[in-house]
Formats: sequence, C-alpha cells, structure tokens
Amino acid sequence: MTREIYPMAGKTELQNRLQWLMLFRAIIVTFFLGIAIIIQLQRDSSYQAPYLMYLYGLIATVYVLTIIYAALIYTVSNLKLLCYAQLFIDIMLITALLFITGGVNSIFSFMYSIAIIGASILLYRSGGFLLATAASICYSLLISLQAALIIHPLQSAVFIARGYAEERLLFPIIVNVSAFYLVALLSSFIAEQARKTRIQLDERQLDLKTLRALNEHIIQSINSGLVTLDKAGKIITFNRAAEQITGYVFAQVYERHFAEIFPRLVIPVSTSDAQLSVPVLSRCEASFTRSDGKVLRLGFSHSRLRDGTGKEIGTILVFQDLTPLKEMEAYVRRVDRLAAMGRLVAGIAHEVRNPLTSISGSVQVLQKNLHLSDHDRRLMEIVVRESNNLNQLISNFIQFARPNSQKREVINLKNMIEETLQLFHNSPDCRESIKISYAVTDDICFNADAQQFKQVLWNLLINAAQAINHDGGVITIRGRYQETDHALDTAGKTKFPESHSRFVEIAVQDSGCGIDENEQDKIFEPFYTTKEHGTGLGLSIAYRIIEEMGGTISFTTKKGEGTCFTVCIPL
Repeated sequence: MTREIYPMAGKTELQNRLQWLMLFRAIIVTFFLGIAIIIQLQRDSSYQAPYLMYLYGLIATVYVLTIIYAALIYTVSNLKLLCYAQLFIDIMLITALLFITGGVNSIFSFMYSIAIIGASILLYRSGGFLLATAASICYSLLISLQAALIIHPLQSAVFIARGYAEERLLFPIIVNVSAFYLVALLSSFIAEQARKTRIQLDERQLDLKTLRALNEHIIQSINSGLVTLDKAGKIITFNRAAEQITGYVFAQVYERHFAEIFPRLVIPVSTSDAQLSVPVLSRCEASFTRSDGKVLRLGFSHSRLRDGTGKEIGTILVFQDLTPLKEMEAYVRRVDRLAAMGRLVAGIAHEVRNPLTSISGSVQVLQKNLHLSDHDRRLMEIVVRESNNLNQLISNFIQFARPNSQKREVINLKNMIEETLQLFHNSPDCRESIKISYAVTDDICFNADAQQFKQVLWNLLINAAQAINHDGGVITIRGRYQETDHALDTAGKTKFPESHSRFVEIAVQDSGCGIDENEQDKIFEPFYTTKEHGTGLGLSIAYRIIEEMGGTISFTTKKGEGTCFTVCIPL
C-alpha cells in the first residue's frame, strides 16, 4: 500500500489553523470596515446613516459568528466540515458586503481572494479551488442580478470604482473570476509546498529520533562498559554494562571527572589538533573497587572522540571486567604447577619416603636397645620428631598434588562441624583466648568425602586460629542452603553449571589480622605461608579438595578486622 504523500493534518493542527483564521477574520473585518465607517463619517456626520447601519450589522454578525465558531471548534467531531461551513459563510458575508457597498462598483471584491487564501491554508488545493468556484458563482450572480435590475445595491460615491461602466459588466466578471482561480492556484501551491516541507521536516525529525534511539539501544546493548568523556575528562555517557560492572548508576557519575570513578586509571583527556591524522588508541589494565567494595581487574581501551570535521571533542573509554579471565589464568597456572608437582612427587616420593622410614625405624630401635645419656636421648628424639614431621610434610604434599579418590557419602554439616571442633579444641592452636561459635541448622546435608571435608574444615580452623593474635578473638562458622543466583562470580556468571540449582555455603570467619593486598593472589599457592612454622599447604590442600568436589572456595578480608573463607558445594 502506497503511503499518501500529503496526509490530512491532525485534529490538533487543524484546530490551531482554524483558530488563527477566526482571529484573522475578525481583525480584517474590523480594520477594513472600520476604515469604511471612518471615511463615511467624514462625509456624513450622522452615526445612524442607513448605510452605516448595514456595516454595523455586518461587523456584529462576524463577531457573533466568531463566538459561535469558538464554541464549536472543541465540540464538533468533523472539523473539516466546520472549516467548509465557515469558509462558505465568509463568501456569503463578502457577497453581502459587496451588495452593501455598490455591487460591481465595490472595492471590496478583493476580500474574496483573502477568503480563498484562507481556504487554501486550511484545506489546501481542494479547499482553495472549491472556494474560488463558490466566490465566482456568488460574484457572477450578484453582478448578473444587478445588471438585470433584479437587485439594487446600495450606492455610495466613496466606494465607486471608476474603472468600469455599468453597461460593460462581463469584463469585471471575467477579471475577478480569473483572479479568484489564479489566487487559488498560487495559494494552494504555496500551501501544498509548505505542507510538503512540514511533512519532510517531521519525517526528518522522526528519522533523527529513531536514529538517536537506535544509537542509544546500541550503546546500552554493548556487553562492554562504554564511557564517553568531554575534553575536560567529565563523564557524559555511561552505558548499562558500565553500571553493572562498576555498581554505579548514570546519575551518580554524570559530569563527574573520570578520575573520581576510576582513580587508578591514567589516560590523557586532550591532544593537539595538529595530530588529528594520528589515531590515538591505547590499552591498559587497572584495579577497580566497586561501589559495594569488591575489587575487580578491568581492561581499558580508549580513543579520541571527534566530530564530523575531525575536531577532537572528547574521549571514548571502553572497558571489560577481566577478573574471571585473570582467575582462569591463575587457575591454569596453578594446574600447570600441580601437574609438574605431581610428576615431581611421583619421582621422589618413593626415593625419599623409604629411606626416611628406615632412618626413623632404626633410630627408634636404637633408643630402645642402647643405654643413652640424657643428651643423646634428646638428640635421638629430635631425629625421630623431625623424621615424622618430614614424613607428614611429604604426605601433605602427596595429598595436595595427587588427592585420593573421593568416597562420597551423605554428610550432615552440623554433625561434621561438631566432630571437627571436638578435635580442634585439643589442638595446641586452639588457645583459651579464642572463642568459637557456629550457626548451622540440623537439616543441612550434602554429598562429599567425609574425611576430606573434615580436612578442609580443620585446615580453615587452623588458619583462622593462627591469624588471631595472643590477645584472643572469635571464630564463627555459618552454614546455609543457597540458590545458584546467589553464587555469582565477578563477571555475573554462576559458579556452578545450570544442573546445580542449589548449593551449601559454609563460611569460616575470624577476627584476626586480615590478609595484605599484595598477598591475596598467592594465598592458595602451595608452600606460600606468612607463618613462622607453617608449611604453606593447608589452604592449598583445602582448595584442591573443594575443587575435586566441584565446589568453590573464596575469601573476603579487611586488614586489621579479619578474614572470611566461604566454601560453596553444589547439591
């Protein structure tokens, strides 16, 4: 279906044009008839002359009709019909004015043309030519009736047009009718052109709005954070992905300097116009602290924003959350190290452990069979103790590098915590100044290897106790069921596959010294420890066991306030 090139104007637009026509009509009638009255009064000082009484009535009629039109314009449903009614009444009133002012000798025949122009503005070509036809009929009929002496227009010397003789009435009819149609043609053409221009302008504005909306949708649909800065470095655009990554909303960052939001990011925000031919594009990485306190690693790229002439008007900043990628890289490096360690353990475990067992056994036999002095006995005890420690270290190393296959069974979390705490209370690391509490319901159960999970709890408790200074502190254990939506990584993706809709969350929190920022990336690395007598394998073993279970282990810490390790095991 072909779209109409000149669609009918909307009701509101037609109402506005009709109101302007009513106002213009009242002004025209008041102006021209007022002048006619003034001229007549100069010739005849009586205000009640018969001729003036007709003009008074005509003006009053126009005012009354204007009031009626004003009342109808907001009540009638067919405004087009009201337009035609007003225009045809105008033709009748103009014909009456010509009758009053001398018929063929009246100078007011030009008012037909004003009415035709109004019709063209309101109703375009059809209205203009229709009203030109009506004006031609009325004018021709008036002149013809006057020539036939059927009617006798009022005469006044003031209004006599000397150009015509009464016996030559055909000439004024031809001239005026031709003028009417010519005015209709020209005015309708101008009105049509104006309408076409207005339609094109409306279409351009609509296209511009559509383009702006499309541009906004594209910006908001980009998965990467997109920020635009002005030349002063103030934020003027901040898309939805940027809000999700940073935790800020657009209203919080608008017209703020980018350094307030990204304090660790350093980029130039202006450049010389002499370098317009050189594209500026650079990449960098920086740490970012979200509004909720979470620390992310962001990758940035920025380039110059230029207008159509190539003049620099700002900076485009695109960034992504690289935290999951960095975590994956760390995971791959850790797996590679574990593989290397596994091969190393396989090669040296037998060579080291068997001689070590022989040494320890031989020393114990000598302790029993020989009569040793106190000094020699202490030396023997040191050899046995350190041999046992070395054997335990090798066992832990083997467990970390090549964990045993898991024998899964249903574990009641509350019972497991209570059993582990009974053993932990007898540990030398559990000092009297440490208070331990736990909040776990009786119904929390999951499938896991009981001995390995107990090892995880034990290692976390030992780590928490060693983090608390000698003045004492608190260790809190919490357990609960959670939905998968609550286990999101920094990229907003679930930590577990979609098949696991629920998981068990176990948190071990201490009020210790916290972990330094430069140590947090190494906390799960084997043999990394900040303790004087630690082996650096406790958290590494816990990480490896939970990983084998298909779960995750993470931590949050604040220097001087403590650390919370959170274990998530899918159900």
